[in-house]
Amino acid sequence: MARKETFKDVALAINKRMKEPTERQQLVIYRRTIPAGVITRKWRRRPIGYCSECGCEMDFIGQKECPQCHVKWTAKPKKFERRELFYHMEMEAKGEVQVCRYFKVERNTHFGRAADWYASEVVRIMYTTDGERKVFAKNVLMMSYQWDAFCLGSSLRLRREGKYMGEYAKWRYNLCLWTYHIKSLTQQWQYKNIPELLNSYELDTSVLRVIAYPYGETLFKTGQTNLFNYFVKYHCQMPKGTEHALNICIRNHYCISDPSMWLDHLELLKHFKLDTHNAHYVCPADLRQAHQALLERKRRDDERREAERKAREHAKQLERMEKERQAYLERWGAVLSLHLDSKNLCVVPLQSVDEFAAEGAAMHHCVFTNGYYKKDSCLILSARDSDGKRLATIEYNTARHDIVQCRAACNAVPERDKEIRALIISHREDFERLMKQKEVSTNGTKKSKQQTAAIAA
Repeated sequence: MARKETFKDVALAINKRMKEPTERQQLVIYRRTIPAGVITRKWRRRPIGYCSECGCEMDFIGQKECPQCHVKWTAKPKKFERRELFYHMEMEAKGEVQVCRYFKVERNTHFGRAADWYASEVVRIMYTTDGERKVFAKNVLMMSYQWDAFCLGSSLRLRREGKYMGEYAKWRYNLCLWTYHIKSLTQQWQYKNIPELLNSYELDTSVLRVIAYPYGETLFKTGQTNLFNYFVKYHCQMPKGTEHALNICIRNHYCISDPSMWLDHLELLKHFKLDTHNAHYVCPADLRQAHQALLERKRRDDERREAERKAREHAKQLERMEKERQAYLERWGAVLSLHLDSKNLCVVPLQSVDEFAAEGAAMHHCVFTNGYYKKDSCLILSARDSDGKRLATIEYNTARHDIVQCRAACNAVPERDKEIRALIISHREDFERLMKQKEVSTNGTKKSKQQTAAIAA
């Protein structure tokens, strides 16, 4: 089964068949874009005239052509410019595809010799009847700071636009024209007043994006000039699924005064699933008031959803903390009953996860935030004086039975560090005894659970 031919295939085929302009065609494009004339400069306080084409000096008063190269002067006398750069566009129809060819025309003027010029095609854009377009362009010099520094020796290749290029593609191929020439137009473009549009928009090529769009001509001919100008300026189109809203505005003779607000209003209508086929919603008498009412409604809905989300997260957090509390008690069991006393000093294990949170907040360290209550073989002890004042937090390793760290407030070294360490080490046998009891009780619990499961099976 043959693959269906796409617009990309058609565009590639048309681009392959099209040829580079001949020298005669380049000369015609050059004359249209940069007309011949007289350039002037002051020499010893008097103006001197030169021909822009051959560079000869002459008295240009009353003359209409160069006496040396016999080129006709169609441009008015102007001041000397060493380099002149302009863009010219040729519009040509290829079946149902409209082709716009952009030429970069440059002239370097010299005194006493002929000017250097060239006219090279740098961009080729093809439009379909439904507004789709493909861009063929030459490479750009990567080390240049100019966005239109085309590499004239390269070939025209298919370029990507849209979501792949982002905002960059919107102005990359929107060249500022100097002149244009229409060879032929497709049937779709014959009635779109293209010459008048280009002239009224000062040869802004972004207007071609809009008139290629199916609703572009409708916007222009029905008087929706504000929306048309908005699309030309920001190179955008009607959002998908909202074209019928424009027809409703046209039928009800509703003039869209603020295009950006009206488009946002349509998005809010779609968000709330309101009837966008109803003129009451699409054509409000006070657009700003209707837009603000929907915006306030959306804000309240967003706040309600955010509150519900936070409530769900809080409930999950409470459930998780409850599981961690039960796991902590099951992990240590009888070890938490240990109580070490000395002269004006008491060392006890933290009894619950809540005490971990209180200890971390009071001592300003990470015993709670880093989740020390989840670690195996890590028993956290709290050293306090007779008045209940916290002196230090101790991490005791129950596998090696030694002190890993002993920290005071803000992770400082405790004043009674040696005394606290000596008290814990002196009760090492009590730690070992309680850990053995915990292991025995844990193994017995596991066996009873296994037996219960076997009986149930």
